[in-house]
Amino acid sequence: MHQTITSLLIIDPQYDFYDVPLYEQLTLGVPPNTISPSLPVPHSWEDAQQLATFINNQQNKINNIVVTLDSHHEYDIAHAIYWQNKQGQHPVPFTLISHQNIVDGLWQPTNLELLDHVLEYTQSLEQTGKYSLIIWPTHCVIDSVGHTIVAPIQTAIDAWEKQTTLLHHTISKGENPHTEHYGGCEAEYPLHDDIKTKFDPQLTALVVQSDRVFISGQALSHCVASTIEQMVDKLPLADIKKITLLIDTTSSVAGFEQQAQAFVEKMMALGVNIIKTTDIMVG
Repeated sequence: MHQTITSLLIIDPQYDFYDVPLYEQLTLGVPPNTISPSLPVPHSWEDAQQLATFINNQQNKINNIVVTLDSHHEYDIAHAIYWQNKQGQHPVPFTLISHQNIVDGLWQPTNLELLDHVLEYTQSLEQTGKYSLIIWPTHCVIDSVGHTIVAPIQTAIDAWEKQTTLLHHTISKGENPHTEHYGGCEAEYPLHDDIKTKFDPQLTALVVQSDRVFISGQALSHCVASTIEQMVDKLPLADIKKITLLIDTTSSVAGFEQQAQAFVEKMMALGVNIIKTTDIMVG
């Protein structure tokens, strides 16, 4: 008899994306103000509690847990110090930089040797309909507090590991400072000299090898959407139908709610299941 394989994929469940209430910082035993999320997603702390409850409730029925970690350097194409204007000023967070802006000299790379790269890069993003290049607050810097998994989710993963004697698996994305990396499968603009920016089949293999894959994490409008789209793009319908997005454990970056809604509708049309954790029976 075939054992049903149930996997859980958690996308970027890191402090920089969670709106951690101050009182929680005290109960976590962390000195106040040491956790200051740089890109908190509204409602994400509730999402974390909801996902932790789901993991605890389904503990014995989950066979794999895979976590992607957004992993950046301070110097990154989507961070301010990568860019400057003619006055030598860096862009403020949420500045959009278009190909034309660079052509016009409005923004240029701080390292001018990268001018050809950023021209090709932004042109490629625009031609392929990817996210526009946006300057995010500096976030998920490797080895910072903001890079670590939030306590409710980490605690639930730890309990699952103890109970099942299995280990969760981590996939790191975003270390290359010259390309953005929203999705867990490949960078927005894969670089010919860096294999880690090219398509990584680990997540599609996870779906193929599982009977059911639950997906959660942050943010719905960006890294969750991008990861699922990259997976679905490479999978046949029979495998797409194995994917379930836990919609009550993920939220959108403020201002990108419509983008997230369009993504959800598109995925439903393609066969992805969109379900609340409270409506799930696993087994």
